[in-house]
Order: sequence, then structure tokens, then C-alpha cells
Amino acid sequence: MTTAATFALRYLLPSSITLSATLRLAVVVDPAGGHLEPEVEVALSASWRATRLVGTRRIPSPVAPGADPLESHGAPGSLQVAFARRHPHTAALIADLSSRAEQYLAGLRMDEESDTIVLDGRALEIVHRELAAADRTRREWIARQERELRTTEWEVSPVDLVTLPEVRQSLPGDLELPSALARSMADDFGLLIAISGENQDGVPGAGAGPAALHVYRRPPRDLPDHPAGADAEPWHRDEALSRLRVSDSAEAMADLPHQRGSRSEAGAAHRSPLPPAPDREFEAAVRAARVQLALLDTSDEYTRLSCAQHRDAEIAALRHAMELGRPLHPHRAG
Repeated sequence: MTTAATFALRYLLPSSITLSATLRLAVVVDPAGGHLEPEVEVALSASWRATRLVGTRRIPSPVAPGADPLESHGAPGSLQVAFARRHPHTAALIADLSSRAEQYLAGLRMDEESDTIVLDGRALEIVHRELAAADRTRREWIARQERELRTTEWEVSPVDLVTLPEVRQSLPGDLELPSALARSMADDFGLLIAISGENQDGVPGAGAGPAALHVYRRPPRDLPDHPAGADAEPWHRDEALSRLRVSDSAEAMADLPHQRGSRSEAGAAHRSPLPPAPDREFEAAVRAARVQLALLDTSDEYTRLSCAQHRDAEIAALRHAMELGRPLHPHRAG
């Protein structure tokens, strides 16, 4: 049995809504060396809004009872273990160099003869340089393990929207979906688009407030290392993405909210084209840069100390990429 939520829809979309979604396995940094978790990134845009709404939500990967956690890419440290299996010589070299760095540092603290201190210092500098290079290789490999599973873009029309008499924080999982496109969004990306704003009699604004669009989420189907999702799993409202109000044909576009400034400025914002979508390769490079820096922060003391002397150019490039990437996602959901 399905639950239907229908009522007369008097509000019309001034133009189509563009919705794009990407399901990927993202690298999540943990103290054990990183793992992969599915995440769904959604971008919602409309011609009357100057900026896109973007939200990303991760879906933690459960580890099956009785299973070896290191066999699952969702287990903490699984990527570091995978790197050691794929590149055993480099992993062994990192362990050996880290141990040598510890020994030389202990020797510098204990030695009193100047000649011995100089020799240990030179040897320590070589060990630091080699350890920094080997650790950078491992961090780059882990950061590149992110991959997209599927991505799609839709032009959403009123027939694809679930109509609601009022704003709700959650919806029943067996809600009847209005179209084939809505069912595709629900199955592949765990997304549902709804509109609210008028009462059951179809009178616009009668006790229900102005019409607005709302995005609801739940885990999509066919996720790696995830049990099959239940059809009755409820929908939860995404606050970061549910920020678009819709006007009917009688309203002036300048009255739409989220358009700051005077009415003439709002009209100009409505007429201006949407900014181009960020380059996908650039976004991937920014995410990889953030992962590499985070992995370094979770490394052991000797690795961090080694990289501090031989990472100036690397960190400068990564931080520059991060600065460029920050404006790409003005709104994010946790």
C-alpha cells in the first residue's frame, strides 16, 4: 500500500528547474589511513536565482557482522591497507624510514660529541627527504581512489513534483511518486522533489504560506558494501537545498525571496544567466588536495616532521587549489 499526497496545484514554475546529481565513492580520512564512503552531491538551479544550491551528503558504509573489516572499503584504514597490498615495497620503505627517523632523533638528543651530532643530522636529513617522498606517493594514491558511480542531470517540471499541503521535515517511505523521472531520482540517487504552499482546497497562500520547493533524501539503492535499502525507508528534508520559493503567474519576479537589494536589482538578477557549472576535473583535483592535506595531519609524528622540511612546494600548490575551490560549494549539508 502506498501513501498518496495530492492536492490542487495552482502554482506554476516560471521556468524549468535544473537538478544534477552525482553518486561517488569519496575518500574519508581517518586516523588509520582513510576509507571510502558513498556520497551524493546535488546541485539545484533555476533561471530566477543567481546562484546554484549545492549540497553533499555522505552515507556511512556498514561493516557486515563477522566480516573482516579490512576487506571492506568502508572500514577505517582500508585504503592504507590496500596501498600496502598493491605497493608492498613502498609500504615497507615507509615503515623502515619512519623507524630510522625515530632512532636518529633519539641519538641527537642523547649524543654529546659534535662530530656524531653532525653525522646523525646529515643522515636524518636524508631519511626525512626519502620519507617525505614515499609518504607523498602513498597520500596521492589514496586521494586518487575516489571514483564516480553515476551522474545525471534532469530538467524537472511540475509533473515530477510531489505536492504537499505544508512543509514537512520527513515523508513516509511508501509515498506515491508522480512520474517515471521522480522514481528514477529516488532509486538511483535517493532524491525526491516536493512543492508546498497551498491548502487542500487549492487556494494559493491560504494558511499554508507561499509556494516553495523542497528536496528530500534517503540512501539510494545499489550502494557498494551496503545492504539493500528498504522501500519504506522515510524521506528526510535537506535544509541546505530546500531554499527555493516559487511564484505563481500573478506575482512579480522581483518579489521572489533570496534576491537581495532593491526590486530593480532583483529583476536584474533574474535576467542574468546562471554562472557556468564548475569544471568537474577541477573539483576532483580540489577534493584530492584536501584529502592529501588531511592525510598528512593524521600521519605519525616522524612522518609529519619529515614532510615539514620537504613539502613547501607541494603544500603551497594544494592550499592554492583549496582556496580556488571554496566558492564552488556555498551550501553544504553534513
